[in-house]
Amino acid sequence: MSVNKAANLRSQYEDLCRELNMDRETEDMSWKMFEEVLQRSTLEGEPLHWFCCALYAACRLSYTPTVGESNAIVMGNCISLNKMLRCCEISISDFISKIKVWHEMANLPCSFLRQIERLERTPGITFHLYCRYNDIFEKLFISSPNDKKNTKYRSVARCSSTKLYDLCWCLYLCAKNEEPSYNMDIVTSFHLLLCCIDLIYINVLGENRIDLVNRNFVGFPEKWGTSSYDSKQLHNHCIIGALCNLAGALPNDAKDMKENHCKRIFTKFFKIKTIHGNENTFLGIISNENFERNVKSLNSAYEQYVLSVGEFDERILLSNPNYRKGSSDAGVEGHSVTNPQTPYTRKHILPNKEDVPEPVASATNNVKKLKDIAKISGPSDFIRQAGVETLNKIYEKLTKMQNEFTSALNNADVGNRFKTAESLFFYLLDKILRVETRTKPNINIKILLGTETFITTLIVCCVEIVLDAYQSQKKFPWVLTCFNISAYHFHKIIEIVVRSHDELLSRPLIKHLNYIEETCLESLAWKSESPLWDIIRTSALPTWSDVDVDNLAKRNQSQIQQSPNCSAYETFSSTIVNESTRRDLFNSARESSNANETIVKKQDGSRRTASLTIFCRKFYKLAWIRLKELCRELMLAEEPHLNKLWTLFEYSITQRTELMQDRHLDQMIMCGIYLYIRVQDIKFKSFTDIMKFYRKQPQAQSRTYREVLIEAAEEENGSHAEYRDIIYFYNNIFVKNLTPYALNFSGRQQAQQNVPLSPHPTEKQSYPRKLSNNLITVSRMEKSEHSHSPVLTYEFSKSPGKNLEELNSFIRSRGKRNLPFTEFDSSDGPIIESKIPKKTPIYLEKCRGILQDRQEDIK
Repeated sequence: MSVNKAANLRSQYEDLCRELNMDRETEDMSWKMFEEVLQRSTLEGEPLHWFCCALYAACRLSYTPTVGESNAIVMGNCISLNKMLRCCEISISDFISKIKVWHEMANLPCSFLRQIERLERTPGITFHLYCRYNDIFEKLFISSPNDKKNTKYRSVARCSSTKLYDLCWCLYLCAKNEEPSYNMDIVTSFHLLLCCIDLIYINVLGENRIDLVNRNFVGFPEKWGTSSYDSKQLHNHCIIGALCNLAGALPNDAKDMKENHCKRIFTKFFKIKTIHGNENTFLGIISNENFERNVKSLNSAYEQYVLSVGEFDERILLSNPNYRKGSSDAGVEGHSVTNPQTPYTRKHILPNKEDVPEPVASATNNVKKLKDIAKISGPSDFIRQAGVETLNKIYEKLTKMQNEFTSALNNADVGNRFKTAESLFFYLLDKILRVETRTKPNINIKILLGTETFITTLIVCCVEIVLDAYQSQKKFPWVLTCFNISAYHFHKIIEIVVRSHDELLSRPLIKHLNYIEETCLESLAWKSESPLWDIIRTSALPTWSDVDVDNLAKRNQSQIQQSPNCSAYETFSSTIVNESTRRDLFNSARESSNANETIVKKQDGSRRTASLTIFCRKFYKLAWIRLKELCRELMLAEEPHLNKLWTLFEYSITQRTELMQDRHLDQMIMCGIYLYIRVQDIKFKSFTDIMKFYRKQPQAQSRTYREVLIEAAEEENGSHAEYRDIIYFYNNIFVKNLTPYALNFSGRQQAQQNVPLSPHPTEKQSYPRKLSNNLITVSRMEKSEHSHSPVLTYEFSKSPGKNLEELNSFIRSRGKRNLPFTEFDSSDGPIIESKIPKKTPIYLEKCRGILQDRQEDIK
C-alpha cells in the first residue's frame, strides 16, 4: 500500500472515531486489528465498512468501569451500534455478512461469533413480532381524538393511543431482555408480547379510558363502565385466552408464561422503579401521574441495556411509518426471516404446498401439532414387547440426554422442550418399528431397540424437530455439539423419520430435516474428527458403481445393500452386527478387541459396511444433482461434458479423498468444473460465472467460496487454521492434485483419450407429480373486446346512390376472411396460397357441395 493511501485511510478512520466519540484505547485497539488483518488479507469494498467491523469488534472486547459499585465493569464501551452503522453507511445485512468474515480474518474468540449469530437472528424475529403486535393493537384499541389534534394546548400528560403504542412495545423490549432464554425462540417471545399487551389493556380499563378501548374486542368485559361492574376485581381480568384465539397462539403456554414469568418480571420492574404504579395490582401505569415517567424510565432502561450488550436498538421500528403499517413483505433493511428454499433432497415426497403463513403463525402451527402428541408419556404396548431390560436402557439414555440438554440450554422452559421431544420420540419409535415389522415380519425389534446409535440419533432428531418448530435460536448443528454425536451417524436417522412420521410433520419441518441431512452429507460428515475417516482408512471410499443399487443387484449382493430406501434395521445393521457379536461370542476385553479386528477384516474384504455404502450412495446422488444443475446454468449440460465432469469429480473424491477433509462438497464441484473448462479451453466461462450460478442453488452460502480451508490448525505449535477464498484454494491446492488426471480430457493428449468414463447416478422419472390444492382458481370472465365491422345501411327507394356504391365497394374489398375461399374463387385478383391442411375440412366440403348444386341449377 502506498504512503498516500495509508495516510488517507488513517485520516478517514480518525474522522469516523471523532464522529462516534470513540475513546482513545478502543480507537488504538481497533486500528491495530485493522492493520493486522490488512497485512494478511485483501479487503474488498468500502474501507468504511471494514472500519465498522474493526470498531465493533474492539468495542465488544473492551471493558468500561461503572459508577457506584467498586470494581464493577461493563463489557463494551457503550457505543450505539445503530449510530455506528449509520455513520459507516452500511446496512444491517451487509454488516452481518462482513462481520462474520472479519471474525475469521481477525481470529476472534468463539464467544464473539455466538454474539454475531444472535445479532443475525434478532432483527428478522423482532420485525415479524412487530407486525403481529401492530395487527393486535389495532383490534384492541382505537385512535383517540387527541392523536389527530396538534395544538399547543393539548395536555402532554394524558396518554394517547400513539404513546400507548410506543409504551407497550418498550415494555416488551425491556421484559424480553430480563432473561436471555426469552429470546430463545419466536414462540416464547410471542407469548411474552401477549402478556405485555394484556397488562397494558388492563391498565387502560383501570383508567376508564373509553376513548381508547375497542368495545368490539372479544375480551372486552361486558359490564365495564357501568355501576354494576366491580372495578376492584379489574386486576384479575385476563384477556390472554382472547388474544390467543385472535392471534392463533397457544393459550396454555401463554397463561403459563404470565403466571410463572411475567408477574415476576413486572414485580421487579415496580421495585426498581422501571415502572411506576400499584405494585400489588399492577395498575396505574398509564395514569396521568405516572405515564410520562414510565415512558422515560422504560426507554432509559432499554437504552442502557442496548449500549451495554452492543445489540441493535429495536425501537427503530417505532420511528419508521413503513413498519408501522405492518407490511410483512419487507424486512428490516432486507433482513427478515424468510422461508428457506426447498432442498434438492426428496422433493417428490414433500406435502402439498399450501398458503405460506408468516413465521409467527408457522411456528405456532408446528408447535400445536407437537402438543397434540404431548400426552404420550411412555412407550406403546407394541414397544413394550421388547422387555423390561431394553426399556430400562432407553429410559436411562433419555435421562442422561435430558441432563445434557438442560445443562447446555440453561433455560426455564428447557424441561418442557425436552418433554415434548420425549413424547415425539416414543411416537416416532412406534411408527418406525411398525413399518419395520410390516416390511420384515421376522425381524426382532429387541435387537434394533438395543442399538445405542439408533436410539441416540432418534432422540437427537426429535430434539432438533422441537427446536426448529419453536424457531429456536439454537440452530443446527447445535444439537450435535450438545449431545456429542457425529454428523456421520446422525444423517442415518433423518430419512427414516421423514418416511415414518405419518403426516405429523409439516412441510417446513420436513424441508428442514432434508436440509440438515444435506448439511451432514456435504460438509459435517467430512470433518477431521468424524468417524468416517476411520472407516476410510480401513476400507477405501467406493465409487458410484460400487454403491449403485442396480449394480449391487446384478452382483447378488446382500439385501442390506440392495434397498434404495434403507429401513432402520438395514441402516444400523453394521452396528447391530458388531454389538451382538461382541456380546454373544466374547466375554473378556481382549476377546472383544479381537472380535472387532475380525469384523474390520471382513468389512475391508468382500463385504463393505452397509453404513458406508448408504452414505456414499446419498452423497453421490446429492453431488450429481448439484453438478448437473450448475452445468445446466453454465450451458455445459450436454452428455459428453457431464460424463467427463462426473468422472473428474469421482476421481477427486475416491483418489484424492484428503481434499474433502474439513471442506465442502460444493467447493470440489466448482473447482472441478473450472479445471475442466481450462483443460477443454472453453471460452467465455470464468470462475466468477460459476460462483454467480452457484448462488442460485438452494443450499448456497457465500462462506462456501469465501472461507476455504488452506492449512489446518496444529495444536503442537499453537498455529491457527488458515482460510482463504476458493480461487486461492484452486490455484494452490486443487490444481496441483487434479491437473495430471484432468489433462486426459483435453484434446492435446491424444494418447490418453481412452480413459474410461465413470457411470453417474440417474434420476427416476416415474414419480407422480403432486399438485397443490390451491392451484385451481375461479375468476370472472373478462368481457369480449373483439372489434366489430363497421355498419353500412342502405334503404331501397330512400338512400342516395352513393350509399349503394359504398356498400358494393365494401363487399368487394379484400379484408380478413374466416374461410379460405381464394382456393377456388380468383375472380377478384391473383390467387393467394391457401394454408389449409392436406385433409379437407368438413365445412369446406359442405361449401363445395352447395356451389356444385347452384352451378347445376344455373345450367
